[in-house]
Amino acid sequence: MATPVLIGFGAIAAALAGRQMVRAGVFGGRKAAEEWVKGGFKARMDRKEAIAILGLKDGPRLRTQLKDAHRQIMLANHPDRGGSPYLASKINEAKDLIEKELRGRS
Repeated sequence: MATPVLIGFGAIAAALAGRQMVRAGVFGGRKAAEEWVKGGFKARMDRKEAIAILGLKDGPRLRTQLKDAHRQIMLANHPDRGGSPYLASKINEAKDLIEKELRGRS
């Protein structure tokens, strides 16, 4: 009789500890959710939105990271793999906008 009671208390303790860890962000639950950009796309994309779509940081390494970031995001969101055609077009638009701007600076 004591064994099932101990197992029950152990399960409750594990559940409470897990809940506290999720709330603290140990598993990336809350922190990852806070990284999402709120709102939809702008009518006309600007540099800030393009950088956010590609998950890049503005700076001197932007040119070198652009190709890899675009490739990773397109692999995850390509319409041939079940992704959204609209999102794929926005990802490509973001890459094109940044490339055009970087060419203009050179």
